[in-house]
Amino acid sequence: MKLYVVRHGETTQNQLGLVQGNTESDLSERGIREAKELNSLVKDLDIDVVVASPLRRALDTARLITNDKFDIIIDERLRERDYGLSEGKPVDEYLTPKYWDFNLNTDINEVEKVRDLLARVSDFIEDMRAKYNDKNVLVVAHSAILRAIHYAINGIPEDGDLLKIEIPNLRIIEYEL
Repeated sequence: MKLYVVRHGETTQNQLGLVQGNTESDLSERGIREAKELNSLVKDLDIDVVVASPLRRALDTARLITNDKFDIIIDERLRERDYGLSEGKPVDEYLTPKYWDFNLNTDINEVEKVRDLLARVSDFIEDMRAKYNDKNVLVVAHSAILRAIHYAINGIPEDGDLLKIEIPNLRIIEYEL
């Protein structure tokens, strides 16, 4: 199975530098434009199945990058990490190593524990493998989800630091499962 993952396009909350989490946010004009530009690359991937987070920014991105040519499967396990009391706060206040330390696994400020996030994403991956083993699957979701997918597939670093990779908007990342 080939798994292609894409983070949603830039949102109005991204522009403001705020943590979104489960808060709905619209794509910005730039996010819409860049998603439309990405559809020329996506159409060359021979996609069989498209799965997206239920949050509007991911669904809108999935529709734009596939030129609305697929029925999109919505999967709750792809919902962005619950950032608890950090939602709506500046990203700089949230993106600290303590929230992304697998070994520490903290829920300070009611943020979803990183191990819980990885567990639901790992469950999603195993489900996709079972259902679509011989297919090309496109997943459109969020930075925390894509980070969790990466570590669920590649393993957790010994130091537990899950902030070692960047997850930019609208970049296609490919995994062979």
